Amino acid sequence: MLKVGILGRPNVGKSTLFNRIAGRRIAITDDMPGVTRDMLETICHWEGKNFLLIDTPGFDLKDDIIKKEMHKQFFSALEEVDLVILMLDGKEGLHPLDEIVVSMMRERNIPFILVINKIDSDERELNVAEFYKLGIDDILSISANHGRNVDILLDRIVSHIKEEPENFIENERLKIVVIGRPNMGKSSLINAWLNEERVIVTPIPGTTRDAVDSYFEYNGEKYILIDTAGIRKKSVMFKDRIEKYGYYRAYDSIERSDVVVALIDATEGVTEKDVKIVADAYELGKPVIIAINKWDLLENKAETQKRLVSDVEDKFKFIYKPKYIFISAATKKNIFKIFNIAKQLFDETNKRVPTSKLNEILEIAQVKHQPPMIKNRRLKFYYMTQVGVNPPEFVVFVNYPDAVHFSYQRFLFNMVREYFGFEGIPMKMHFRGKKDTKTD
Repeated sequence: MLKVGILGRPNVGKSTLFNRIAGRRIAITDDMPGVTRDMLETICHWEGKNFLLIDTPGFDLKDDIIKKEMHKQFFSALEEVDLVILMLDGKEGLHPLDEIVVSMMRERNIPFILVINKIDSDERELNVAEFYKLGIDDILSISANHGRNVDILLDRIVSHIKEEPENFIENERLKIVVIGRPNMGKSSLINAWLNEERVIVTPIPGTTRDAVDSYFEYNGEKYILIDTAGIRKKSVMFKDRIEKYGYYRAYDSIERSDVVVALIDATEGVTEKDVKIVADAYELGKPVIIAINKWDLLENKAETQKRLVSDVEDKFKFIYKPKYIFISAATKKNIFKIFNIAKQLFDETNKRVPTSKLNEILEIAQVKHQPPMIKNRRLKFYYMTQVGVNPPEFVVFVNYPDAVHFSYQRFLFNMVREYFGFEGIPMKMHFRGKKDTKTD
């Protein structure tokens, strides 16, 4: 698949173009330089052809620790892309760094399309003239914000695709999102899986603000790995509007994932915030793997493991038989075992139980625990059917649907789990009257 990187200085509109082509807000955009810290990827489609689009951090000369990591990713992107969209700022005009970047393109003999952004009117089209000083005849003026000439840019991109269109369906890949509090090692884990520095890793909590997709294959299985911003308390996070965007993006990423990996710091134990994060993901209907990270930093491992297991089983008791694993992203201990657990959970959350089997269990349940009396009549359950997967969703038809107590619902949940498994899987159950045949 053709890999296309969007490169340029900070704040020239790279992320806006990325979102425009992707057709959804993937990269965080703002008029503050350096908003995009991580390389973002998404597969795009145009005229029956597919290509991988990569948004990169802006390139400038500041030397703080995060900027150094961004520069390293910038040069890494040059090594891995097949085609570059070199974006310059038509509103600001030609900048000395533009000439440096163009020189780098030529030195590395990388094919590139020179794009002048922020040309959103015929009047501003006059600004393009000075960019011909770069010695490039084929210059395309666009407005990423308004979509002007983006279709022409897409035509030029797919003209570089020589092979037949690939039969790629993103939904066929198991999507795994990594979540947790800031500085839990989320980016380190994904980088350890990928064996490359795709996501910026520094000791500064909150480095990742975008949700970053990486396409990955392991043991013949295809995955999409999603790193997210660390989820903070709202009172802290909403003081920064960029962090606020990242917060909502993290929850968007959970919603589009199939399996959630929630990182816990082994040196700190399970915190109240950890429980809240996992509970939110579980409430969204996602199976969760609790990965206890930084295992390499512990000295008394046997005693600590026993305490942490007890802590996990106690604090995450809202999950039926929670799945947990002790890992070290730094040493790669047990990190690939996560994929085996993810596959098991994915199969479980997509499992269907025949209606006949469910009704057998419903009869057993009513004998085992007789339903209570309602209005001098006994609550009677007629039949149960499964209406959805991921998460499994059941409808139970009963004479008084509004009178079913949550304790009896929990009992029915436990009966379904006892006979059919669904370990670690959130489930939904609805009660309807006998005459109500809707199952959506």
